[in-house]
Amino acid sequence: MDVLIAPATVADLDAIDVIEQHSFPRPWPRSTFERELINENARIDVARIADTIIAFNNYWIVAHELHILAIATHPDHRRHGVGRQLLAHAIAAAGVAGCTLATLEVRRGNLPAIAMYARAGFKVTHVRARYYHDDEDALVMLATI
Repeated sequence: MDVLIAPATVADLDAIDVIEQHSFPRPWPRSTFERELINENARIDVARIADTIIAFNNYWIVAHELHILAIATHPDHRRHGVGRQLLAHAIAAAGVAGCTLATLEVRRGNLPAIAMYARAGFKVTHVRARYYHDDEDALVMLATI
């Protein structure tokens, strides 16, 4: 499948919101993504097939560090490597920006995401106990760029 990755625009927010609603137990409100679009450190990339947005990646590049905030794929398009492509795209952008470290937090129970991050070179460095609203732990993962 031909996936095009490009920076998100305001016109993409409805699709991002739909994917967010399908992907997380406590989805971020649309206003969060509106603010991310104007935050100088934040980037949101979308993955498209034809004219349809099927996934997004929200990340920050700050002080030579890449921080992945969220990668989400619409349920109809999961398990096809789109998240992996978005992650690789962000890592490449971070490398160009001079980043040397990538970080993220992921739910302990999100085994597909943990496996994707591990394949990209991320390693668990510590656990944030009861990090999420439902008391699930977060695994903090780091990778060198």
